[in-house]
Amino acid sequence: MMKQLVAIVLGVSFVAAPALASDLETQCVAYATETSGDASGCSCLAKAADDGMTEELMAIQSEADLEGLSQASKDAIASCWSGA
Repeated sequence: MMKQLVAIVLGVSFVAAPALASDLETQCVAYATETSGDASGCSCLAKAADDGMTEELMAIQSEADLEGLSQASKDAIASCWSGA
């Protein structure tokens, strides 16, 4: 489950422009669909993320970036994917 979540969040990072929450959800769902991942938390994540968190999540390019997320972003991910 965590590997799927990492893949989804890494996939979201392919958008270069600053993103809105709806962009975060759209990209999350699209990547989850492409990779047969779990998109169930994408809407929750988009709603939970403020502008700073959205930019942080959209900028992830590596697993190291994922590990370096703010605690608020990590908490949002954990709350949106209960099995993470």
